Amino acid sequence: MNYQIGPWQFIESRCVVVAENIERELDPLLVKLLMHFISKPQQIIARQELVEQVWRQSFVDDNAINRAISELRKQLSHPVEKAPLLKTHYRKGYSLSVAVTLLTATELTTTEQAKIGLPSKTAIKEPLDSKNVGSTVIETLTEHNNLESLDVVKSNKSKQYGLYGLVLIIFFTLTVIGWFVIQKPVKSEDIAQFSVINTSTKITPSTWNIGAESVPLLSFDKQFLGYSNSDMMTQQSRAYVKRITDQREIQLDYKDYDVSILSWQHKQHSVLLQATKLAEQQCLMVLIDLHEFPNVGSKQVIRDCDLRYTGYAQLDESGKFLYYSEYKNKQGGAGLYRYNTFSKQETTLVPSSEVMFGVLIPRISPSGKYVGYIQATQGQPFSLFAYNLQTTETKRLFQAEAKSISFAFDWIPDEESVHISENDRLTTVNIADNKTTVRKISPYISPYYIAAQSLNSFYFSPSQTQQFSIFKVTDLFSQKMQGQRLYESQGNNYNAAPFNKDGYASTLFVSSRSGSAQLWSDTQGQQTQLSDFTVEHGTPSFGFVRMSGNDKFLLLKINKELTFFDLQTNKLHAVEELKGLKIVSYAWSDNSEKIWFIEQQATSYQLWQFNLLTRELNKRNDIAPYTLINNNQGKSFAVTNEELVRLADNKRWQIPKAQQATSFHAINTEYLYISDGISRVARFNLANSETEEVHVNFKSFSFNVNDNNELLFNRRDVKDTQIKLVSW
Repeated sequence: MNYQIGPWQFIESRCVVVAENIERELDPLLVKLLMHFISKPQQIIARQELVEQVWRQSFVDDNAINRAISELRKQLSHPVEKAPLLKTHYRKGYSLSVAVTLLTATELTTTEQAKIGLPSKTAIKEPLDSKNVGSTVIETLTEHNNLESLDVVKSNKSKQYGLYGLVLIIFFTLTVIGWFVIQKPVKSEDIAQFSVINTSTKITPSTWNIGAESVPLLSFDKQFLGYSNSDMMTQQSRAYVKRITDQREIQLDYKDYDVSILSWQHKQHSVLLQATKLAEQQCLMVLIDLHEFPNVGSKQVIRDCDLRYTGYAQLDESGKFLYYSEYKNKQGGAGLYRYNTFSKQETTLVPSSEVMFGVLIPRISPSGKYVGYIQATQGQPFSLFAYNLQTTETKRLFQAEAKSISFAFDWIPDEESVHISENDRLTTVNIADNKTTVRKISPYISPYYIAAQSLNSFYFSPSQTQQFSIFKVTDLFSQKMQGQRLYESQGNNYNAAPFNKDGYASTLFVSSRSGSAQLWSDTQGQQTQLSDFTVEHGTPSFGFVRMSGNDKFLLLKINKELTFFDLQTNKLHAVEELKGLKIVSYAWSDNSEKIWFIEQQATSYQLWQFNLLTRELNKRNDIAPYTLINNNQGKSFAVTNEELVRLADNKRWQIPKAQQATSFHAINTEYLYISDGISRVARFNLANSETEEVHVNFKSFSFNVNDNNELLFNRRDVKDTQIKLVSW
């Protein structure tokens, strides 16, 4: 039988799902799993029922179920469908989120009819529900259950290590390390005019390991594809290289380090890896010789690196010069640097500055004449520049439209031209004559990294590689430390805020579990949706949540505009006077009638206080903080490069040097908690200034702490993703 499932046609006889020019073959286990969901369309199916009816066993390891569900969800993902077709219901089970339609053979596309030898006729559809499924699905399930129970992937796809250091680089390049570059003015005529071409594409999966696969990199002769992989369970990172002609693949390693791919050496069959040991805070750049592929040759340490702030690095053809972007200032940005591997000397090509964002992923052009790089400034559209290594001049090749950042650019092999992607628009620029072509890719894709194969094709990894959950940790600084995942989301959860509701300790958090990002509360295990933001707000993008001292109001950014939410009336209020300002941090004043915020200006940050009642705006010039926080009593604090400042009375604490310029902070009446967002959390005792530090084995985006010293981390875990080839 054949079924329509959202955008997909499921051809049960061929074990494939098809949609336009996309076809995906399902393993036997996935077919059985999908057929069971079809038998109960839009009903929640418990995990135990899947164990009994699909696996036909009394017990199945949770990891096996998780892998199967994740793989089926990945196979059913579609470029035009934002919400997952296979939905997770917290502590209840899973369901297909769309209606299922039974198709006759005549409903198949002409291509599919030809494949199974059927004539083309008028389409007939029959909606499915649990009453009219009848024996069809049951018989099909019986047939599939007679097959030997298989894992989701073949044995050569069972490698479970991937890309911890890489995900770290991606995330902190965007949210922590603020990179900016000083450039000479660029004339408008330097950027060519263009027209948009609609391009229909073919999308072909190219990698198959379980885990988040990212950063595709082609060798100069297009013989080899390198990429990184992050294991979904262990979060460990590994690097792979595949020979494209015969799909022969090897895994790269360096001692007992986690490794991820940085680049191919220019015009050489050698790969530069980033090797990390997070617990020891060690980071190395290691060059691995692959000229005798699949045999691995020598492994050479090129230099140390800062695992938090290294964005990209590439060796030139001779191996003498390493080009890289790196963070230098505590709260500023990174520049473009050249390191002489013989003399061990570093040269600044593009200096760093005091303002966030800047030079991202420099790549050497095919001729070796240029280094291309992304320039990004917080809150502004990014640009693509080329640095001429002979003349030291820079030239802007591309100016984005949206205020976002993309790493998706690459030089086209054997040409001085680049591909650069912004959402579903691919721009091709010839550096010599500024000739520019813009293609609107269909079906919609949103690449995060690309590897250009030709003028008409590129490999890409998706922009959405992570999923979030609220992770509660107790007794973090003792041997009794325990962690518990509270709320999960296939989309994004942002930092949770503890508060009191009707006398009960509660948690407020942001989740996309209802289909779009909304505010939720949890009181004694009962989750309640508080907001109902509609289409008038666009697709909500939430900033950090800040609870007022009276537990009545929530301060947050929605689509980059500062707002506050009344928890008693569930109404959202805009702060009209602050619209258009580049607000990078905010907190409540002590009386819950005023707010503090930090505005990013041209080359600095400015601290302001705004009165919500009188609408007065006052500047404070005696401190220059980079972040603001509240404790659970609503007291407001500012964090500078070296100090913690209580804003009400100007009391100051010197932050220990080891914890200066870190990423995330939370505070209660006893401690200032400090996280580097990678693997370490410290707490600073406000009474005696003593500091404790501990290593954690998960990645956090932000966190809060209650008065019982229970921490609520926004934990980041990777999704199961693939590298794909786009061609037209």
